[in-house]
Amino acid sequence: MVFADRRLDSLDPAFLPKAMELIARAAEAGVALMIVNTRRSQTEQAQAIAEGVSWTAKSRHLVGLAIDVAPYEQYALHGPDKLTWDEKDPAWQKVGAIGQALGLKWGVVVNGVRKDLGHFEMPVALVAPTIEV
Repeated sequence: MVFADRRLDSLDPAFLPKAMELIARAAEAGVALMIVNTRRSQTEQAQAIAEGVSWTAKSRHLVGLAIDVAPYEQYALHGPDKLTWDEKDPAWQKVGAIGQALGLKWGVVVNGVRKDLGHFEMPVALVAPTIEV
């Protein structure tokens, strides 16, 4: 699945600075990132679930509080299908550590099974009460 929206300005203003810092710090660490997806429509989310690349109807992508990224080399080699990305590539560990240091929730493992290496989202604790997640 290729998502249409990869624009940073589609992100919620509360999340945008964190997403930008994630990208900048990854570059400083020698990992160029490709933005795979920012905001999704309900239709795109339903399609992502149907294709097995998302597992929830209440994705933070729907409200601009999540971003999917990939090390550019991984994306260039394997394309946008995150299920084909090489999780053993050390770039993932660098990017994950950077995201977590910024206070972002990293989607690396859900329930000990699903791996969503490129997914970063604003944790509920940091979301303003007026934003529905």
